[in-house]
Amino acid sequence: MDQNTQYYYDPETCTFVEVETTWRERVAHFGQIIGLAVILAGLAIWGMDAYWVTTPEEQTLRAENQALERQLGQVNSEMTALSSRLDTLTKRDRRLYRRLFQMEPISDDVRQVGVGGADPYKKFDRMGATASTLLRETAKKLDKLERQVALQGASYRELTSVAADRSSRLDQLPALRPADGPIVSGYGMRHHPVLDVRKMHAGVDFLLRRGTPVMATGNGEIKQTSKNAAYGTFVEVEHPDAGYVTRYAHLSRVPDDLYRGVTVQRGDTIGYSGNSGRTTGPHLHYEVRTPDGETLDPMPFFVPDMTPEAYQKLEQRTRQYEAELAETASDEQAQGAR
Repeated sequence: MDQNTQYYYDPETCTFVEVETTWRERVAHFGQIIGLAVILAGLAIWGMDAYWVTTPEEQTLRAENQALERQLGQVNSEMTALSSRLDTLTKRDRRLYRRLFQMEPISDDVRQVGVGGADPYKKFDRMGATASTLLRETAKKLDKLERQVALQGASYRELTSVAADRSSRLDQLPALRPADGPIVSGYGMRHHPVLDVRKMHAGVDFLLRRGTPVMATGNGEIKQTSKNAAYGTFVEVEHPDAGYVTRYAHLSRVPDDLYRGVTVQRGDTIGYSGNSGRTTGPHLHYEVRTPDGETLDPMPFFVPDMTPEAYQKLEQRTRQYEAELAETASDEQAQGAR
């Protein structure tokens, strides 16, 4: 009897009869066997891949991915802290610096530095859920942080420019008394002591001994050194950033190295008092003018009690303090290098 042949018992004939199978039944049976084999093989491969067998390359890659995820998380936290610090600088920019310089604050809408258009982070969606979320949030924060830093940098550059302009204007403001002497005649209408008529006095007169040094009242540039019948020997200093011109008249002489275009600093000697021109005795006639020649009262410009001597002492103390600060910074830098 063939072992591969199947039989069934027929009670009527009391014999075993061979089972006849069709080709469809044979194909279906074979297909079932093949399908079961494929399923078992797939389960075996999945189990080996997930639990049993990993190559050294796969183990290294898995460890690297975990390390990158941890690092991304740390970078994300650090960017949050940086964003908080940037918010502090933004508030200081709005509440202090711009208010100090009387500038319009940057609006909150502009501060958001938003962007539109297609989603630039869609490329991360094809990664795993954890990695995708971390990469997306990190990229968002980094991009916004970069835009905020760029905006704040532009704001500080604007503030720096304004501060420099203000500083230059203050340096050129004619705030120093040109000489340490009593004022004997003020700005306005008066009886002219020489012409014996009522006439406008366009400046203030300082009573000085002949040869007393006369100082520039603000930083500027020599506009002219000249002589005429009324003012005698005089010097004009232009202060373009401040928008003024100062005139120093009735001088006995002007230093030889002082001529048109020479830069002078506040407190520099630009001449010596005398009685040249239309005058009754040695003194300094001092004027403040606008660029178009209109005269102004010099008195409101003077810083109280800021004589040339007091200014020079103050400037000397300032230079000494700045030198001490520079020396301290140099020592700290040297210690840090060690």
